[in-house]
Amino acid sequence: MRVEPWIQVVDDGRVRDISLRGALLGAGGLSGLAVVDPLETVAVLRQVLIPVVIDALGVPKDSADWARRFAPGGFDGDAARRIGTYLDDLADRFDLFDVSRPFAQVAGLRTEKGETKPVSLLLSRLASGNNVPVFSARTENDPPALTPAAAARALLAAQCWDTAAIKSGAAGDPQVKAGKTTGNPTGPVGQLGVVMPMGATLFETLMLNLPIATAGGRRSDDVPQWKSPEPATCRWQTRRPWGLADLLTWQARRIRLIPETDASGGVVVSRVVLCAGDRLNSSVHDLEPHTAWRQVERPKKGDPPVRPVRHQPGRAAWRGLAGLLAVRGPTAERVSAPEVMRQVAGLQTEGYVADDFPLRVLTVGVSYGTQSAVVDDVIVDEIPLPVVALAADSRVRYTLLQVADEAEALRIAANRLGDDLRAAYGAAKLPWDRGQRLGDLLIHRLTPVVRRLLAGLQHQPDMVEDAEDAWRIVVRRLAWEVADPVLSAAGPGAFLGREPGERFGPRLAVAEASFRRALNTILGPASATAVPPARTATA
Repeated sequence: MRVEPWIQVVDDGRVRDISLRGALLGAGGLSGLAVVDPLETVAVLRQVLIPVVIDALGVPKDSADWARRFAPGGFDGDAARRIGTYLDDLADRFDLFDVSRPFAQVAGLRTEKGETKPVSLLLSRLASGNNVPVFSARTENDPPALTPAAAARALLAAQCWDTAAIKSGAAGDPQVKAGKTTGNPTGPVGQLGVVMPMGATLFETLMLNLPIATAGGRRSDDVPQWKSPEPATCRWQTRRPWGLADLLTWQARRIRLIPETDASGGVVVSRVVLCAGDRLNSSVHDLEPHTAWRQVERPKKGDPPVRPVRHQPGRAAWRGLAGLLAVRGPTAERVSAPEVMRQVAGLQTEGYVADDFPLRVLTVGVSYGTQSAVVDDVIVDEIPLPVVALAADSRVRYTLLQVADEAEALRIAANRLGDDLRAAYGAAKLPWDRGQRLGDLLIHRLTPVVRRLLAGLQHQPDMVEDAEDAWRIVVRRLAWEVADPVLSAAGPGAFLGREPGERFGPRLAVAEASFRRALNTILGPASATAVPPARTATA
């Protein structure tokens, strides 16, 4: 893993595999990690790249030290030498198939009956056991055979995102009952809504996610899993992480990859042993940098005061702008921004990150089903974000928050229009979780508009007033493009209402007038040519 190519990167517009050494020492010339599988992308960053930088170089002592490291645009000079020496000194710790201490695994791990499972068990999105995604092209009887590079990425992803529920019991584990271990939570990252700031290069991304030292410094026992004093065994424990390096490389499962030789003589992995691993016994909100947090209004005795904010399936990242920008304190919904975003905000305020810096935000999460034993959905999005929006007194910040608020209000207004039209025919409201509502369709149409707005303000933050005007013109047009077809398709019954003699019933004209008022309330009055004329009933 140290010198063999296994990390997927984007290099000159192409995706290719590169070694750990190559990824770090060449980070300034690489566009970044390839988001071929977002779960693996997050795992490689959190479980390997960031911890290596932390352990090899230490964390910056303050913002000025961070800026000094950031300025060269890559790890060069002394930093490159120290990273190279670090990887050379620990070469055996990064060996995927080492006999005594295989990377992120347990040597000789086995169950009492010597059972193994398909390697698809590491790939939560593939069919394995009870975890069979709808329309999956594979079954458990048709597992993939992974190259060592793919197996290494899958191994890291499993340590982060593995499903919960029953796991095979490891031989020698005193906590095994009837060959099984129960009560296993998901991998620790699976309980978060991951937010990662990204730069124009892999080096910038690593630096944006590198913590700046806090009071008290780093504990001597806070080391990545590969530097733990003793190799991992089948025994696991419930405890609190010693620090950030320990948390990022948390061994949530005990795993052993089983290498074999394929027909061409190459090494592949098609079988694996996966058992219970370490569990967190407390909230890690004071350590975890990659998720937003929501304050609990009345936490129960012994419960943490905050909970991680998880991403919702089908919800674009820009709709959570309020949380991403809550770097100075919680929002009205009691949400605070991830620590990494708070740190970027501080660097921008101090002038160490330029106002036109090409910041992107990657959001990744998993939606589990059936007691978190299966994966229902992988949620991934990436948006550009103007750095100036992180400043408390920024007009761009105000505009983006206003855009998110207006979009949500328009979604509600469009949904209300749909409910009013159904009521005109005497039908019940459409349940929020059934079918496609007008508001969902409108949000879908707004998403590319918001992305263009974010990208535009990132490059030209001084054009914010023009952006506001353009937003309201475009969004009003899109709102009518969504509403007009359903209004035009309404039959005579919608004009008359449920009761022919009812003078002010929920008729189409009333529904349309209500929607028009909502648009004017949300976006301000429009010119006479900006919206379609009101309809009248025809014979």
